[in-house]
Amino acid sequence: DKTFPTNDCAMCTISPKLNDIAQNPNITLLTNSRLKGLEGEAGHFRVKVLRKPRYIREELCTGCGTCQEKCPQRVPSEFDQGLGERKAIFVAYPQAIPRIPIIDPSHCRYFRESKCRVCERVCPRGAIDYSQREEKLELEVGAIIVAIGFNLFDPRRKPEYGYGNSPRILTSLQLERLLSSTGPTGGEIRIAGEVPRKFIFIHCVGSRDRMVGHPYCSRFCCMYTAKQALEVKERIPEAEITVCYMDVRAFGKGYEELYERAQRRGILYRRGLPGEIFERDGRVIVRLEDTLLGKTLELEAEAVVLACGAEPPKDALELSRVLGLELDENGFFKGGDPLDPVISSRPGILLAGCCQGPKDISDSVAQASGAASRALALLSQRGR
Repeated sequence: DKTFPTNDCAMCTISPKLNDIAQNPNITLLTNSRLKGLEGEAGHFRVKVLRKPRYIREELCTGCGTCQEKCPQRVPSEFDQGLGERKAIFVAYPQAIPRIPIIDPSHCRYFRESKCRVCERVCPRGAIDYSQREEKLELEVGAIIVAIGFNLFDPRRKPEYGYGNSPRILTSLQLERLLSSTGPTGGEIRIAGEVPRKFIFIHCVGSRDRMVGHPYCSRFCCMYTAKQALEVKERIPEAEITVCYMDVRAFGKGYEELYERAQRRGILYRRGLPGEIFERDGRVIVRLEDTLLGKTLELEAEAVVLACGAEPPKDALELSRVLGLELDENGFFKGGDPLDPVISSRPGILLAGCCQGPKDISDSVAQASGAASRALALLSQRGR
């Protein structure tokens, strides 16, 4: 919803760029598609793409939303991290490009039970097409940029943190959706039917943890935690907020100032990570050893937020095989030169963002700009 350290509106920054992509006549946007094959060399790649059916005729759809409004089937929303609901026919998120819905056949009553067809009856343009099938495309391209992002660590892999056992134990991304005006609560922080007053944030969930196979630092967790803690304090001034940490890593421009601002607002930082989190009498108990005080504490909270770290994108291994690229020991894409972060181990294929390792926004943008420039240079050399 907001970006650190400036607290700017995230969609105000990226939405204009998304619209530019949709309107640019030289950009072909293939959503709901997967790369399935690659042949050739830099400047002369031949790629095979599998485009899955949307069950919507894109040339007819105007994005009016009538089909979504009338669809009777509700399921948990992935975008709202399970805190809200979506329909079986839906747009991924409010500002999605293109603004054309997709039918989820795993939940649609027509595909599951051969009945309903409400969306087909109410669509004023007749854009619903249940007969669509997968489409195989072959493209000739000169360069490829891999920018598939990252996944957040699933805290269920650390059962001692109790995630999934109580609605009061949230991930950082779930809290971000609660903070958003487009989220399931319209920006109101309401958990388990009430506005919590005692918050505890936990650093390094799935980062710097060899037990779960993530020995690396995810880099941006410390700062998004400070940002979220300040946002909670802004919405609930009387809130008591504690942050449990191992170290605070504020490496970027303005990051140290953000950390200091959080402390000045009365947000308490305790050095020590929990050994156990559990629920007692409707409240969450966080048991930890404060390494500065040298004693074990039990802290009571009405909401616990797990600052989950980054891990390799779930399809990285499959995609690396298709592209013929190497992954590093942590499962991220391996660069071809330590002094040139945008190149991969295969000429003509470039890397950008967190597919190569955890990065904050500014570092991702810088690497993306470098990858785009390198791709343009390659195409100009090959006369494309």
